[in-house]
Amino acid sequence: MFINEDTKIDPKIFTNNLDKIKQDYIRFRDSNYFFDYSHTYNLTADSNDFESFIPEYTGYMWQVCPLVFSRKEIKLTPLEVRHSFTTDLLLSQDIRPILAVFSILEPGAELEPHADGDKRIDPQYMDSTVYKFHLSLDIPEDGDSALVCGGETRVLSNGDLNVFDEEGEHYAYNRSSGRRGVLIVSYIKAEIDN
Repeated sequence: MFINEDTKIDPKIFTNNLDKIKQDYIRFRDSNYFFDYSHTYNLTADSNDFESFIPEYTGYMWQVCPLVFSRKEIKLTPLEVRHSFTTDLLLSQDIRPILAVFSILEPGAELEPHADGDKRIDPQYMDSTVYKFHLSLDIPEDGDSALVCGGETRVLSNGDLNVFDEEGEHYAYNRSSGRRGVLIVSYIKAEIDN
């Protein structure tokens, strides 16, 4: 379900920095720092060898460039990702996200309805839930790209910020001819509730 209540996360963190965040997204997209979305990668590996970690681009419908995992930068990502404006911004806040990624849905992509469990990243919060902040960065205009939560559909447009509870069923689609790019940032509800 979409969340409209206030949290300790000021939405201006995202909206006031939209242009700089989008610049990071475009730079990383054009540098091919995105790879197939999967839960199988070990983002905590203590290595700086990005080339051996990142699989070959396959054109899979959902691509990500991870920025933050478990409230820290990810050592496996390139230095320019680890010290980007967006990563630094997220990690400079009083409350750090447990996960943050740039996300691309390829043209025609339709994700299956699902519920996530990012709270598992921090076992201390197994009884909480996670709110995802979904910032639209690069939304094609020739067809609907949408986020659907709890039966409510929100057609995306550049610069909008949608917040939802990841434990509720949700999905996204990109019914356009271009790639759809967003920033997704996950926070533990128990840490950000007012």
